[in-house]
Amino acid sequence: MNNSRQDIVSAEDIRPYVKLLGKSGWLMVLLAVIGYGIGRVVTHRQVDKYNATAEILLTRGGGISDLQGMGNARATAMWGSYLDETRNQIRILNSYDLIGRSIDKINDPLDLFLVGRLKELPVGGFSVLDIDVQAEAFAPSMLGKSLNLFIQSSTTYKITFETKDGGIVEIDARFGDLVTAHGLNISVALSKEVRFDSARTEAAKEQHFRIRVYNRNNRIYQYRSQMTAGNIEMTSIVTLTCSNVLPSRAKRFLDTLASTYIDYTAEARHASNLQAEEYIDNQLIEIESMTDSLAQLVDYYKDQKNIIDLSKEQAQYFSMLVDLERNRRELDLQIESLNSLNSYLITSSSNTALPPTSFLFVEDKLMLDQMGELFALQARRSSLLLDVKEGASVIRRVDSTLSQIRTGIKRYLGDFKSALEGRRDDLNVEIRLLEVRLASLPQTQRDILAMERKLAVNEKLSLFLLEQKATTIIARANITPEASLIERARYAGLVGPNKQRTILTYVLAGFVLGIVIALIRLFFFARIDSTGELREVAKFPVIGGIPFHKGVSEDPLAVRADNRSSVTEAFRALRTNLQYLLAKEGANVILVSSLHPSEGKSFVSSNLASILAKAGKKVAMIDFDLHKPRIHEYFGLKNRAGTSNLLVGKAAISDVKTTGPYPTLDIISAGPIPPNASDLILSERMKPLIAELKKEYDYVILDTPPILLISDALVLMQHVDTALLVTNTSQSSRRGIRHLEDLLEQNNLSHASFVLNGIKPRRLLKYYSKYAARYGYYSYGSGYAEGYGYGETYVDNV
Repeated sequence: MNNSRQDIVSAEDIRPYVKLLGKSGWLMVLLAVIGYGIGRVVTHRQVDKYNATAEILLTRGGGISDLQGMGNARATAMWGSYLDETRNQIRILNSYDLIGRSIDKINDPLDLFLVGRLKELPVGGFSVLDIDVQAEAFAPSMLGKSLNLFIQSSTTYKITFETKDGGIVEIDARFGDLVTAHGLNISVALSKEVRFDSARTEAAKEQHFRIRVYNRNNRIYQYRSQMTAGNIEMTSIVTLTCSNVLPSRAKRFLDTLASTYIDYTAEARHASNLQAEEYIDNQLIEIESMTDSLAQLVDYYKDQKNIIDLSKEQAQYFSMLVDLERNRRELDLQIESLNSLNSYLITSSSNTALPPTSFLFVEDKLMLDQMGELFALQARRSSLLLDVKEGASVIRRVDSTLSQIRTGIKRYLGDFKSALEGRRDDLNVEIRLLEVRLASLPQTQRDILAMERKLAVNEKLSLFLLEQKATTIIARANITPEASLIERARYAGLVGPNKQRTILTYVLAGFVLGIVIALIRLFFFARIDSTGELREVAKFPVIGGIPFHKGVSEDPLAVRADNRSSVTEAFRALRTNLQYLLAKEGANVILVSSLHPSEGKSFVSSNLASILAKAGKKVAMIDFDLHKPRIHEYFGLKNRAGTSNLLVGKAAISDVKTTGPYPTLDIISAGPIPPNASDLILSERMKPLIAELKKEYDYVILDTPPILLISDALVLMQHVDTALLVTNTSQSSRRGIRHLEDLLEQNNLSHASFVLNGIKPRRLLKYYSKYAARYGYYSYGSGYAEGYGYGETYVDNV
């Protein structure tokens, strides 16, 4: 049983994240600090917003106390109707028309600002300027535009604004004059206190004033967006809230809106009452005119005809006849009211027109209740139309209920009218009987009697109308709004913006952006800086790592300069690993190449040849980079003859080799650079040349061009026993390693190993992004890219 415990998280697991923090932590902190600075600037320029609140009590339809004593089902239904009514009133409070009435009362088309270097500060007014504008006369393009005002002297000022195309318009004007140019309609006056005070005038010249003008529609939409109305749960209280950059403006708007709404709730009943009074007055005028005419006519007949007084019995009949005719006239009024009401029901199918004034003479309680229910539903329908369109489901349900109520009222009206007409027929019979009994009177006296009868009827009817008028006036005096203000608008505190949250958001955004950039660098552009990391990425073996050598420009043969240096020890370890790698007898040909230029392949090949020679091995160092040779420079030799001469068959090995710094090390430089270097690599002399070198030397090291730019190394790998692919920490990336391995796999080359060059000491924790320049290798890359015609180059992005 294996009792060994493995760590859940190994050092290798967290190493990429430690690397991320080490290389990009400064970037995260920097971007977070930049985000903090931006957040401070943004919050400094933000304008504070304040809330004001007010509360209105709705008294229409009763309240919770009315539900006490009801059954659960009935109470639930009634409470549902209260909630619907409350929602309807909230819609009315948010309606365009009601807010428009409030805006008309406020009449404040100006937004005023004092402009500083970074922000504009909203103010309620300018102490030095009196501004008068006609917003409705402004051109639409000028509404809401920032107009800048600058005082130039005690008599003149300047208006500037920006056009759509970015131009600046300047208007010079005198205080008190009306400015109508460019679609404006504005008059500015300098206050008296400043006009006669030169010191204050000079101070005012330094100020930058700004105004924005809005018409009625603009203001309505602004306040509708700034205001919210809600209902306190289980009450008939509506809470109004308004936010604005000026708390005084928010309070003023809520007070005006509440006052306008309260007046609105009583308007309909006031209008109906006034209409009834007007109708009664018209009837009284008509009756008084008729009464005066009849009285004069009766007096005339009595004086001219010598009419005698009636007997006691005839006087009684006359009194009864007067009462019957008065009753008949009242019935006629009621029937007329019913006819008017029926016409109203037919012609006003779904509107909210006021009922006919003659409806006030209907005294049937059931009829009054049904009409009251009809009017309430019509008012609810009008409220719903403020938020939904005609044809919505809720409107259709209300219309269905209205239709049912109208049908019931019409049926009841018909029955009631028939009953009244029956009573009127009975009165007509009784009146005719009394008229027969009075028929014995002389014709003249009967005429007088008829006129007196009409006169008495009109007098009683006039008295009845006067009583109705008094009742109407008293009822109007008792009309109260169906809502009341229980809490005036008050300041509710600062509501925004949340500046701390804004700053924190910018800081987090900067930090997250730093993390994103760091992760992109880690996964796409991060450099491989250790052999362990290279082993994780590479499929091929990693047989060694070479530390960064500072003195490469002075003496590229690091193993000769210091026998105990870390670089020398690294090459000794590489030499040992190569012995295991070339365990097969006779395997001694080593190719050294890289993916990019300036990765140190010539540095590795020359020092590897030197360390092998120091061990007493007979080594041949051959420069197969026929495009941009460097080996002869590393050993301080002349490049007169070399590999190119061997490949064209114009020289033997003994003719071109030169003994290096160690007796057992022979150097063969590249020789003259041929115009067809890549073709020479493919020549038939290549294989015999490698075979001859292999027999004569213990190790044969071939320095070849970078694989990315030239394919010579891939061709030569077919003739060698192993290949060392040098990659540098300043250029090595996951993408580059995968690309190099793909090239090898595509060419069926598997006998290759990686060597990581330029490893930095961990204790320094620095990113040597420019260290390759110290080798002087960048000219190598430019040499390949220009003048050799190698075609498109592969770029490993940084």
